[in-house]
Amino acid sequence: MITVLAVFTVLIFYDLQRFIRKKEPARIFAIYIFLMGVSLAVSLLLVSGRRPSSPSQWIEALLRMIGVVK
Repeated sequence: MITVLAVFTVLIFYDLQRFIRKKEPARIFAIYIFLMGVSLAVSLLLVSGRRPSSPSQWIEALLRMIGVVK
């Protein structure tokens, strides 16, 4: 798990330096941080031996929170 965190940290620092040099808009930073966060979460779940839940389970949980499905 430490290896995955180290790899993501190196990738983030390398990419952020490149983004700053090219003077990318803030929207690019937000999209980049979101995608890296999602991929980090999935990677950590896979390393710990748990499979991430499927999108259908996410939709079902969302509908239950809203109150559409009981």
